[in-house]
Amino acid sequence: MILEYLHPDPNVWDGFAVVVRAGYYAASLAAAGTVFFLVLLGPSLLADEQRRVRRWLVALVLAGIVASLLAWPVRAAILSRDGFDGLLRFDLYAAIGRSRIGDAFFLRLGGLALCLAALSRQSWALPVAAIGAFVVCASYAAMGHSTLYMPRQELSVFTTVHLAAVAFWIGSLVPLRIVCERADNVAIVSVLDAFSKIAVGAIAVLASIGALAAFYLIGRWDLLAASWYGWAFVAKISVFLVLLSIAAWNKIRLTPAIRLGAPGAPARLRFAIGVEIWVAVLVFYAAAEMVSVHPLDYGHRIAN
Repeated sequence: MILEYLHPDPNVWDGFAVVVRAGYYAASLAAAGTVFFLVLLGPSLLADEQRRVRRWLVALVLAGIVASLLAWPVRAAILSRDGFDGLLRFDLYAAIGRSRIGDAFFLRLGGLALCLAALSRQSWALPVAAIGAFVVCASYAAMGHSTLYMPRQELSVFTTVHLAAVAFWIGSLVPLRIVCERADNVAIVSVLDAFSKIAVGAIAVLASIGALAAFYLIGRWDLLAASWYGWAFVAKISVFLVLLSIAAWNKIRLTPAIRLGAPGAPARLRFAIGVEIWVAVLVFYAAAEMVSVHPLDYGHRIAN
């Protein structure tokens, strides 16, 4: 939306599309990450905590589906160039369904549906939900820059792996806030330590893979400031560093304070995680802005 209104002739529908895109990014990837948390750390949760996390998962899946569906009429309005009149152009909906956007939508929808398998207590449920979570992450490789630029296969893999790591980190935040409500500090720290061991690797993966994908897309770092895509990338990295700083503060200062039994430390960590959630929303918004523009073509754009 911000980049759209920097244009001399902004289109309100293009701007709204960025907001909708950020919405289904945040909801669907957080749902996938919640499943990853249940798979990896679910046994460390108490029965009531598991019920609360699963209710949160349902809310995220529904939000992801609604936001994804909302993207269709917005896209139809953009394609028609007629604004509200385009909302009733059903031929455009058929075209969207046959496009890369449609491919990604149906993959995402199927993945989100499989994520709901985590509501079951059967032995097969979490493996099926984990497959769904990976499908959600992979759906974003079916559209966007990974389909427009070379090397196509590598960028698709990078996108999926990067988003899986992002999803685990972001999807773990609400469950961790719930854990911080425990009265036993030792029990809180045991979950935080288990999460931290996985999160350090996840953050290393998402940062390294994300940087590698950006290198392929931008081509040369001297081209970074030569396009709106480059500026959006810088904005996303800046917000990501803020998010990383909060996570580091939580690990280095607040978790040890809980371990030592400092009064009010769990409440402070809950507050810090809440701030982390809102900063993560800004990261998703910056990512949505990035997708609305393109890097400079230095010969690596795939011919249509």
